[in-house]
Amino acid sequence: MRISPPIAAVAVVAFATACSSLSGKENGSQAASPLPSPRLFLAGDSELWVVETGTGKVRHLRVPELSAGDAPYRILRRGNRLVLWGGATYVRNPNLAKPAVPLAEDAGFFIPSAREDRVWLGIFEPNSNAMLAAVREVTVTGEVTVPDTKPPGGHWPDAAVTDGLLFSTDAGAELLWDPLSRRALRRLPITHPGPSFGNLVASCERRCEALRLTDADTGASRTIAVPDGFDSFDPWDGAFSPGGSLLALPVKLQARANSEFALGLVDVRRGLVRVVVGSFVPSGYTLVAWSSSGEDVFLTGGERFGKRVIVSYRLGSDRAKPLDVIVGDFYGIAAS
Repeated sequence: MRISPPIAAVAVVAFATACSSLSGKENGSQAASPLPSPRLFLAGDSELWVVETGTGKVRHLRVPELSAGDAPYRILRRGNRLVLWGGATYVRNPNLAKPAVPLAEDAGFFIPSAREDRVWLGIFEPNSNAMLAAVREVTVTGEVTVPDTKPPGGHWPDAAVTDGLLFSTDAGAELLWDPLSRRALRRLPITHPGPSFGNLVASCERRCEALRLTDADTGASRTIAVPDGFDSFDPWDGAFSPGGSLLALPVKLQARANSEFALGLVDVRRGLVRVVVGSFVPSGYTLVAWSSSGEDVFLTGGERFGKRVIVSYRLGSDRAKPLDVIVGDFYGIAAS
């Protein structure tokens, strides 16, 4: 529900306190020494920009495994590897000392698994780039954890949760399907799901004036209104923090098409949302990525062939900071 300004101020203080208490503890650690600055990996067409966020140094690499195309994901950090898409699926060590190696040459695309070190692969039917012959779960080292299984109707999965895979239905709901038993488990009141963590799925209602968080295990859901002064959420480009306590996502300022976006942080347990000061970016490729520590989160903006903008926010800080870097066109982002 929307809250009046005095209560909102209290909520923001409570949220900021929560973020400070979470700082350094996303993975259960309480290290006193500062963490090293993360790297950003920006995936373009057959090229990769590596940004050292602490120094602003940028490396531009030719990476033929990142071919052009419209896959659900171009690049992801999974466990201690980068997963790349370029027709087939590849993995590469984030230190980039060695070339990428194939993870599955028969996979048409991948999506993140609910398990941190795994991905789900989509295997197309022969002579088709639309219908799936199988889905397969593998670790980043190539171990098959769920063997090839024909998905319902040959459809693409929308997302993965702990209990299985989500598929769109004509009834305006998501079908939760167990690939091990090949059984439909339940229908969930979700349309066009965004990011997930464990069994929790983010989506939005109506024109995304409210964020919906749904438990795929129970079907229970709750909604969080967009902050006052903003138009809508964009959950599809959002990402949960490594520990799942926060959801970072772009928040649209105005209803117009070329409106600016800002970085929103949702405290999942409390249901509070905060827009980070100094985090505005132009419309376009508004992509979000968390560092592996869960301490830093990044938001990008800008259109193809135009100037790209990247802002960085460290949990507990007063505001976001822009990264003063020059990079080319990229369509996917990951952070170390």
